[in-house]
Amino acid sequence: MENKVERKENLEVVVSISSNGDEWKKYTKKEFNKAAAKVTVKGFRPGHVPADMVKARVNMAQVLNEALFNAVNDGFSKAVQEEKLNVYTQPKLEVSKISEEGFEATVTFALAPEVTLGQYKELGIKAKAVRVLEKDIKAYIDSLKAQHAVMQVKDGEAKLGDYVIIDFVGYVDGAPFEGGDAKGYELELGSNSFIPGFEDALVGIKAGEKRSINLTFPENYVEKLKGKPATFDVTCSDVKEKVTPKLTKDFIETIKKSLPLLAYNRANKYVNEYNISRKDANTLTRDKKLSDYFDKVLDGKISPITASNYVLNILVGNINKLCLEIDKIKITPEELRGLITKVEQGNISIKQAKEVINESLEKDIAPSTIIKEKNIMQITNKEELTNVVNKILDTNPNLVTDYHNGKRVFDYLIGQIMKETKGKANPSISSNILKQELERRMN
Repeated sequence: MENKVERKENLEVVVSISSNGDEWKKYTKKEFNKAAAKVTVKGFRPGHVPADMVKARVNMAQVLNEALFNAVNDGFSKAVQEEKLNVYTQPKLEVSKISEEGFEATVTFALAPEVTLGQYKELGIKAKAVRVLEKDIKAYIDSLKAQHAVMQVKDGEAKLGDYVIIDFVGYVDGAPFEGGDAKGYELELGSNSFIPGFEDALVGIKAGEKRSINLTFPENYVEKLKGKPATFDVTCSDVKEKVTPKLTKDFIETIKKSLPLLAYNRANKYVNEYNISRKDANTLTRDKKLSDYFDKVLDGKISPITASNYVLNILVGNINKLCLEIDKIKITPEELRGLITKVEQGNISIKQAKEVINESLEKDIAPSTIIKEKNIMQITNKEELTNVVNKILDTNPNLVTDYHNGKRVFDYLIGQIMKETKGKANPSISSNILKQELERRMN
């Protein structure tokens, strides 16, 4: 692993990380073996599937993606420790090259500023004591019970605080007026939702009962109705009362389960259940909106580590740069999950995903809209890519000979494939097909 640390102006630091050869192969092999272990083929026992069948079923784009993040994390951590860097802002990852042969990337961040504190210990500021009285505790418990109250149909008369389900028609000068009628309207008696006197006149009403209510619209009402007498014909179909739960052990357990995890407990969950690093877990839980966003990204089948890398290394840095709020961007958790899935399926590259994220934040457009409008989905059809590869090889027979003679022309041929497809060819699939076609032409 090669690391190069550049200190720039305004405390900015750029760490260049690259790897190739045997070291990079260790990372890719580890991730390949993880993916290969999940491959199942009918007729073969787990672990006994032929290698060529395994390779054909492993998503190399996902393998390279996971290997890249692991290698970058190792290289970045090493650089931070060796250079004793105090990372202050969220690191921003830029990937300029990635293939089965190696990768090149940069991580940019800002160092913590050096601050010299003045004299503060003798300012005489004292913490204000906070007293929680028994009445405060009771009020909070009552509010929790009210939040979990349920509505139940009751027999008998309606009283203030009850809800009545009513049909009504209002008349002014003997004729119905616009907006003066409704069916199945649920009204809380005492809520002051209607004109004065209307709700009081319904106290004592029972299900199935009809009443005529004579009232006068107040002087501060709408112009055509203010001050006018009106009659409302009301039919009550149901009376409901709000029933609050009793303070039992079951209710207390229900409340406990509904409470959000504290930041510390949430971070522990990320570390212990998701195998996310303690540093990343602390960053994710530093802001409740960020951790809520992250949890929603995980609602699908996305790897928590992969989701963490996208959120922290690609998304957050750009959000901070543009002074945006994570709960108000067009990259919703569902949009980000879909973007990650497209990368893992090989439909778009990591680089393309990053570009889509940047454009989405800058222009306030959903990623799915950008992908559709720009038609940037990668070509993954093997037949189509095989035709492209053979076209390149047919027009460059000398390069085929050079390859068989051990010359390093593979990357150049990949570049020609990308040029032919205007950058839409899936790099991993193209690489595999190119290898197969070159080997086939050797015979």
